[in-house]
Amino acid sequence: MIRIEELSFGYRKTPLYQSFNLRLSEPGVYGLFGRNGSGKSTLLLMLAGLLFPQHGRIDVGGLSPSARHPDFLAAIYIVPEEFHLPNLTPTALAATQSGFYPKFSADAFGEYLRIFEVPVDRTFEEMSLGQKKKAAIAFALATFTPVLLLDEPTNGLDIIGRDQFKSIMSCPEQRARIVVISTHQAHDLERIMSHILFIDSAALALQAPMSQLSMALRTGVAPDAAALAQIPGVIYQDVMGEHIAYVAANRSNAAGPVNLELLYKALSLQKSGVLAALREAGGEPALV
Repeated sequence: MIRIEELSFGYRKTPLYQSFNLRLSEPGVYGLFGRNGSGKSTLLLMLAGLLFPQHGRIDVGGLSPSARHPDFLAAIYIVPEEFHLPNLTPTALAATQSGFYPKFSADAFGEYLRIFEVPVDRTFEEMSLGQKKKAAIAFALATFTPVLLLDEPTNGLDIIGRDQFKSIMSCPEQRARIVVISTHQAHDLERIMSHILFIDSAALALQAPMSQLSMALRTGVAPDAAALAQIPGVIYQDVMGEHIAYVAANRSNAAGPVNLELLYKALSLQKSGVLAALREAGGEPALV
């Protein structure tokens, strides 16, 4: 459904992507990770047809985003990190915008607004930033486009709002589409992720389903250095007060928990060790 081949893009004299390749063919929630400046937001904008590649090809559902074909525009929705909403009520927004999206569900929109506790009779200028973001996300989810792009969706949401977002994203209907979420809130959203994408040095360093990661890696907390020394295959460690958090190769035959915040750090600082553990477990770190 999404295919990128030999993509090159940069800003002025600063190259960002060079010969970048990516293919997403399975529905699910993809977590897009990478350090600041790695090009996560830029990638989403190119997938949405709001930025154009300088070289290479992007294909979304058989269509080129840069052509801005009506069928493409009806099949994709993006919520950028920063956005502007017209001074309407959520009800008026649905009345004026939903016609562009054939699968839009007014019932789902109302339910998502209810879960998010967004007042339907207030205009966006009367709402807080968090309420406006919830309304924008609720509308995006209710479009039921085959592809949904969310850039830092939980930024600006309080703890309750984040739980509400995770509750909606756990609904089966949201997992029947491709959802790409760019975020730094790794630990906050790990429960809803089905696949992980990690960009490093303008390349796709890792692409793997969570099920593969849980068989290849294990994360945990050791009480002290002596206990950590008894754990085989440690790839990354992080001192947390008197304890030591770690990422290690999973040498058992059982899936283990994977803390995405620790995995993010391990990929940023010990990428080769993480990829070696995936290969040892028989996985293909950049192909799913």
